[in-house]
Order: sequence, then structure tokens, then C-alpha cells
Amino acid sequence: MIPAEIIEQAKKHIEESSQKKDTDYFCITRDIFQARLDSYIFKSQKYIESALIGEIGNNTFDHNWKFAENKMRGAYFNLAFQEKYIVLADFGRGIKESLSSVINLSSDLEAVETGFTKQISGRLPEQRGNGLKFVAETVKSKKWKLYFQTGNGYCSIEDGNISFSQADDYYTGCLAILDFSEELS
Repeated sequence: MIPAEIIEQAKKHIEESSQKKDTDYFCITRDIFQARLDSYIFKSQKYIESALIGEIGNNTFDHNWKFAENKMRGAYFNLAFQEKYIVLADFGRGIKESLSSVINLSSDLEAVETGFTKQISGRLPEQRGNGLKFVAETVKSKKWKLYFQTGNGYCSIEDGNISFSQADDYYTGCLAILDFSEELS
């Protein structure tokens, strides 16, 4: 699993960057996010990894019309957190609120589990909703690691297994931490 101290350090860095209005990490618009992603693709030639980053990051712009007050808008995008992790985050409305227009969800935990396991989108009538499933299946098959929190629900993927649980804290919006390190067999 992504270590708990890395999750806490990432949350702290995101909050500090938001308060400083740090555009080194926040992509205020989709075109800035896409330019940074394109640069990553060009430099790394990591196409599958880039597709996962793009799916998670683009959700910030596809699903958020409302951001937490006094917080930075757009997507937090850090390609080298602690020199190993890719961190994406936003202070938007989160999965539960996004999906609530199409399905009744009782908790953030149910929302994150639904987002990662079912074909569903908060953007009806568009036929979408496979993005987070694609992320989950790819991370599982490659034996990479993912921590994804929205509200107090989270998804963790490691060693090809996915689990869902409730966090002790609440995260406004969505937070994703990816570790693309190859697992030794």
C-alpha cells in the first residue's frame, strides 16, 4: 500500500500549495494540465501511465463546477512527489456529489466503490463512465499501486488487489497517489 506517511505528506503539500496559490503544482485550466501531461509523455514515453494520469486529472475538469471556497481551483499535478509518486488532487465536489445526479449513494465509501467498479457517469446523458474502471484494471494488471480518496471513502490497489475502506479523515474533492514502480516477481 502507499505508506500512510506519504498520504499525509501529500495532503499537507497540497494544502500548502493551495494556500500559496502555487501554479507550479496547480493546473488552473485543462489546457495547462494537458500541456504538462504532454511534456511528461514526451520525456518519459510512458503511454499507459500517461493514460491513467490523464483519466484522473481530466476528471477534475469534466466533473467539477464547484470547488471548495478559499481553495485553489483546477488540478494539483505533481509528477515527482518524494521522487517516486505521482500525485493528483482537486478541491472539487468529489465522486459522491458527482454521481448523485444519476444514482442514490449513501456514503463516500459507496461512491468510490461504485466509481471504480461500475460503468456509471455523473455526466448523463453521455455514454461514459469507464474511466476509473480502466484505471483500476490497469493498475491491478500491472501490479502498480494506487491510493484514491474522496470524502472519507478510499480505494487502495496493490499487488493486483483492490480494496475499499473508510478513512479517518475527510478529503474535500479527490486525491490520487500513484506508484508505477515495477513489482518484483
